[in-house]
Amino acid sequence: MNNKNGLVSSIYLTKTYHGLKIYEQVIARWVSHVVSPHIMAILFTVYMTMAYSPTPWQALWWLILTVPFITVPPTGYVLWLVHTGHLEDFYMPQRAQRLRPLIVMMVWFVICLKLLQYWQAPAIVGAIVSIGTVLVGILSIVTLFWKVSFHGATISAVVMTLILVVGLAAWPTLFLIPLVGWSRIRLKRHTPYQVVIGCFLGAFIALVLVKYGTLSEVLQGKD
Repeated sequence: MNNKNGLVSSIYLTKTYHGLKIYEQVIARWVSHVVSPHIMAILFTVYMTMAYSPTPWQALWWLILTVPFITVPPTGYVLWLVHTGHLEDFYMPQRAQRLRPLIVMMVWFVICLKLLQYWQAPAIVGAIVSIGTVLVGILSIVTLFWKVSFHGATISAVVMTLILVVGLAAWPTLFLIPLVGWSRIRLKRHTPYQVVIGCFLGAFIALVLVKYGTLSEVLQGKD
């Protein structure tokens, strides 16, 4: 009887263990999608523009016009590459496949920056697009030699910027960094080292650009 009870308990624990692993996988996948670089970049741009533009409602119209203009073409290009088999999936897990879409993104972001200047868009919009362009550019250079986590870099850049600009109220967003890092490791998309380096690069780039870049000038001008 004891052996039978022990066998039943063992089977139950095994099923519970596998069930938890599947549940973790689902959570990690959802975190990876919801807190993806694309979504975080859009939410961050909307928040910063509305909160720190001297004319928020005018800036809102610019956002309605420019966010789709900036994001839809490169997103559509990546989706096309996935559809045609040139990319494994939307998040480009293979380092060798990343260079082509990253170059296209960089060229498009630079074009958008020039157009925003020509159209005299609110300075805060151009400053945020500049941060994204620099971040993608540096990560693209790193990608030539080594695979780094864009998820980790993006969320760290966003959180670092919010903490530097908003202050104490933004500190709770720090929990997003380990959450995103865990999701990428759990899905086996990155090693812990790749996530840590990505987070460090994102935070460092944000620190430099907020303190000494265009965003600093824009925020000081608003004050």
